[in-house]
Amino acid sequence: MSFITDYGTPRAETEVRSKLRDQLADLTRMLSGWARDWGGLLALALTAYVVVFIAWLFVRWPFGDQVVLIDNIGFLPMSIAGAILAWRAASQRKLDRRTRRAWLVLGIGFASFWLGDVLWLYYENILGTAPFPSLADAGYLSYYPLVFLGLLLFPAAPRRGGQVLKFWLDSMTVLLGGGMVIWYLLLRPIAQAEDSSPLLTTLSLAYPVGDLVLLFGITNIVLRRPLARSGRALAVLASGLLLFVIADVAFGYMSIQEQYDTGDWPDMLWLGGQLLMVLAAQYQCWTARKPAQEEQPEEAQGLGFSLLPPAAVIMSFGLLLILERGEFETAIGGLTIAAVGLTAVVLARQITSLTENTHLLRRTTSLAEELGRNEARFRSLVQNASDVIIVTDAAGNILYESPAVERVLGYKPDYRVGTNALATIHPDEAARVTEILAYVTQHPGEFRTLECRAMHADGHWRWLEITASNVLDDPNVMGIVGNYRDITERKLLEGQLAHQASHDALTGLANRALFRDRLEHSLARARRHGEPVSILFLDLDDFKAVNDSLGHSAGDAVLVAVANRLRGCMRESDLAARLGGDEFAALFEDTDGPQAEAAAKRILQTLAPPVDVTGHPLPAQASIGLAVVSDGSCGPEELLRRADAAMYAAKARGKGQYAVFGGEGRVSVCPTAG
Repeated sequence: MSFITDYGTPRAETEVRSKLRDQLADLTRMLSGWARDWGGLLALALTAYVVVFIAWLFVRWPFGDQVVLIDNIGFLPMSIAGAILAWRAASQRKLDRRTRRAWLVLGIGFASFWLGDVLWLYYENILGTAPFPSLADAGYLSYYPLVFLGLLLFPAAPRRGGQVLKFWLDSMTVLLGGGMVIWYLLLRPIAQAEDSSPLLTTLSLAYPVGDLVLLFGITNIVLRRPLARSGRALAVLASGLLLFVIADVAFGYMSIQEQYDTGDWPDMLWLGGQLLMVLAAQYQCWTARKPAQEEQPEEAQGLGFSLLPPAAVIMSFGLLLILERGEFETAIGGLTIAAVGLTAVVLARQITSLTENTHLLRRTTSLAEELGRNEARFRSLVQNASDVIIVTDAAGNILYESPAVERVLGYKPDYRVGTNALATIHPDEAARVTEILAYVTQHPGEFRTLECRAMHADGHWRWLEITASNVLDDPNVMGIVGNYRDITERKLLEGQLAHQASHDALTGLANRALFRDRLEHSLARARRHGEPVSILFLDLDDFKAVNDSLGHSAGDAVLVAVANRLRGCMRESDLAARLGGDEFAALFEDTDGPQAEAAAKRILQTLAPPVDVTGHPLPAQASIGLAVVSDGSCGPEELLRRADAAMYAAKARGKGQYAVFGGEGRVSVCPTAG
């Protein structure tokens, strides 16, 4: 709604603080949940354990002379805890089958590494030897293909066309960049060693090759879009494996250079990496056990490792620059060839990105043009709409009003901006409008419709139909949006139709339906308060002779004259009605018998003079029947029957008289006074 005046600006600082508070609340809920779960308690305990153990590796006190034994024992809880929690994640039925299978294989891989740690502790600290190769290497080397297989098993969102090409180019970039470093630091020195047997060389090469395999597995998992339920867990897992690979490469290089001692900094990286794997498995269990309403959408946008390919390029070319400056004496022919291949892959990736960006730019331009057309069309629709669009704040202050307000209420579009919309509402409807505004303000997304009168610029009241809805939460609007139209003509027509439905067309008096409705309400009120109700039933005398001798037009004139005389001799609270033909009735509320008789006499006196119709004096006198009920104890039809019976009794005794219906069906006939 860009046509609306910019009256609200989002506060970036507030949003950042809100996001930080939400993240802190999420972390607090997670830690609280973990504290009530044995797997969470295990993960938290191992976190504290790793912190303490790394601190001990720095200071090596106490028992600094037992660093080899303590270091070997210190690694044992990590892999087995990772295996247990991974198998626990594999048992979560809320996870899909492929995810459960992946965690099962990962757990087997962690267990094989733990088996290697146990065997190595046995060889080095119990037997006092450090054999290579040994059965411990079988456990260690099994770790790499098992973890790689587990990473490949995780399901991910399908990739199409260009996404597949970009994935493989990014994967090749990471592998070539990491491979150049691993080749220079590990593979080349091991392959060129002269005093090594083929078996030892093969086993020695297996470890850096395993690191390359893990690097590809990490790349495969972080460059895809995994299902949201596993997204964060896999991000933590990938971080741990990356630390593990770095520690592996550092350990291998330092061992070749004969610079490694047990407890050196690669051990700290190994511990940190294994801790992250433990946390990843526990986080997967926790997310799988969360209630359904807390789940994220099934597809995430990635794991945030977009810097992995650039980092591999920088690392590999940085190595070439160091070698070119003569920091190390080595042949760089193979590295140069790899660098050329890496450059080709990077260029292909850039061309792919450039092509994609060109398509995206064209698409963006097309969308921008379409958006501009839609906005112009929408603006034109709003500017030329017959209904008025109004936006107010929660207090009713006008923030925007469309140009149609000039046609509907006579005000210029910007005249009322900043004023309160309630100021022009009719006092009789102001409370209702305020109530509707308060309700809509408290119920986002709901809308209400009402009809009320508003002051026109010319000072007259106009009827409006208003629909209001709450869009205060929409940053593009941030207000109460109303839509209103002028319904004055409709209200007038409705009033006319209602009047016609309840009034006699010839005389303008109430008709039988309205008279009966008013009588019913009067009797109900009389029953509640014990007030008397009186009615008169009038029938014109000799009216048929007027119709027969002078025609219906003369008769209609007599009826109109009688109606006017009735109006003139009755109170405003009384009701006169034409029941049909030459029959009339009058209703008097809170009127007892003597008062009703006085009214009957007054009416007879008023009707006594003849009516002048085109020079002919025509009689307008009537016979009247009077019925009174003191407590509303009878129904409207019964009271009308009584008045009708009294009228016939009066007519039987002569003309221009009234009769009163008494108790037990008695009728008293009284001549007109004077």
